[in-house]
Amino acid sequence: MDHEQLASALRRLASTSPKRSKASHLKTLLPDIEAALAARVPAVDILNTLREQGLDISLRTFHGTLYRLRKTASPPGSGRKSGAAAARPSAPAPVTASRATAPLEAHKPAPPTTDAPAPAPAQTRIKTFEQLQSENPHLSSMQLNRLYAEQYGEPRVSNADIDALKKKYPQHTKP
Repeated sequence: MDHEQLASALRRLASTSPKRSKASHLKTLLPDIEAALAARVPAVDILNTLREQGLDISLRTFHGTLYRLRKTASPPGSGRKSGAAAARPSAPAPVTASRATAPLEAHKPAPPTTDAPAPAPAQTRIKTFEQLQSENPHLSSMQLNRLYAEQYGEPRVSNADIDALKKKYPQHTKP
């Protein structure tokens, strides 16, 4: 029994199996799909080519599967983008619990080039909502939210604006 013939037969079986999922087909084709997207080929054209070759998949499934495959291909924090993701400017990442609690050192602007001393930062570490809650158990959640937001600089909504919204949309108590 030849090992290479057996391996070749198994690869052929894996690639032609009728029980193979659409996601696994796309995973195999991911480098080629990314190259086509990086070359600015519309996703609809790629999808039509896949359909012509026997992979019937909807546009929504195509985009959702690509999203999941890209997410698993590059773990968070690796900073590595492949294919079309590297070619296109990305939108800002959504604020998550881990990003919201991260220190701002990574987001500080470059230091000034003049010899004037830089002002000392008022606070070097952003506290999580839970930390603020444990330090201030007497504050309501609204006050804790304000305190948490103040760590990021000048709020866009003032206390007067919040009070006006409270008057405009009063909370209804259940009978």
